[in-house]
Amino acid sequence: MESRVYECDSPQIGSLKKLLETDPYGEKSFARQGYKLKEGGVIGGEKSKYYLYIKADADFFKTAEEKLKEINSLKRSEKKVEDGIVKRIEEEEGSAEQGFGAIFG
Repeated sequence: MESRVYECDSPQIGSLKKLLETDPYGEKSFARQGYKLKEGGVIGGEKSKYYLYIKADADFFKTAEEKLKEINSLKRSEKKVEDGIVKRIEEEEGSAEQGFGAIFG
């Protein structure tokens, strides 16, 4: 599995959300794969952008990238930005798991 981050200008966020929510039960859907959509200012990126985080296998990305071409301003983030956002999201997930462990211990 690999993690990728894409960035989208804020005015396009409605179109991106619609695309991500299309056919949620389909075999190659974004919903089944799982994704995170974060505002740039919240996740340490540009405030005028949204960042889409996806962790999946290479086969999923082949299909996903064809679909993502529909969003005009969407592009894969530069390596440095991508690495920083992946790190922050994985830290958030780790913190959440530790919190649940403490609750349900």
